[in-house]
Amino acid sequence: MNLSHAIFAMLAAPAVFCAAAHAESAPEAIAGYLPCDGNTMQGSVIRPVRDASFVELHRAAIQRFVQLPKEKQEAINAKGAPDRLMDYDADLWPDKAEYEKYAEAWKKTRLAMLADVRVGLKSDGNNIYSVLSGTRIANGGTMPLTIGSLRYDAGKNVWVSNNGELTGTAFSADEKFDYGPQTGNEWKMEKKDSLSTLNEMLRLTKSTDGKAVFLFYSLVERSAISGSVIANHGYTIIFPITTASARTSRPGQK
Repeated sequence: MNLSHAIFAMLAAPAVFCAAAHAESAPEAIAGYLPCDGNTMQGSVIRPVRDASFVELHRAAIQRFVQLPKEKQEAINAKGAPDRLMDYDADLWPDKAEYEKYAEAWKKTRLAMLADVRVGLKSDGNNIYSVLSGTRIANGGTMPLTIGSLRYDAGKNVWVSNNGELTGTAFSADEKFDYGPQTGNEWKMEKKDSLSTLNEMLRLTKSTDGKAVFLFYSLVERSAISGSVIANHGYTIIFPITTASARTSRPGQK
């Protein structure tokens, strides 16, 4: 067994890490979602896959959107949110029956599994937690996820990245969210200078049906001059809790 395979085997055997776990109490903001004692959880990187019927109806709505006045476009964008079914708007769906078809087609969204990963945290003492993570790569080796560079400061309830501190708030999503209704905690940071604006986010949630935990991470940097994207990196991980059904459909979906 080479070193990379040995590392992934250790991640798959949480007891190896537990021996080094500290005795302090796990922080509430993350303990309900990921193990904090040196254990890791098996999960999968996922992405939503749309049904063909939804793609066709969404394209028609976008065609109407681009023909609207700029002020109306901005108003619609202000109401929207990433990874979410758009709310009804009479300018986009003059016939409300078409919106109902749009919503029904959206409900056929499935979550595609892209890669298996393992994630957990361990205490470094003084209320600081570091991330344990691993995923196999094409050549058979193993590498940590980018979130492995973050540290959680339980005393301040912030995640610390190379870019600064991500501050936390509560998060909730309803049944119109791509990943199903869920609640949890979200930490964000915005950093601006004369060259760019950088937004970084980490979110930990649990589905309201109790079948899955989610980890969302994103980093987007845009040029302050042109507004063009300089860097765009992110992923969503699902950790099924009770049944394998959460691996093939959105939680709450029959």
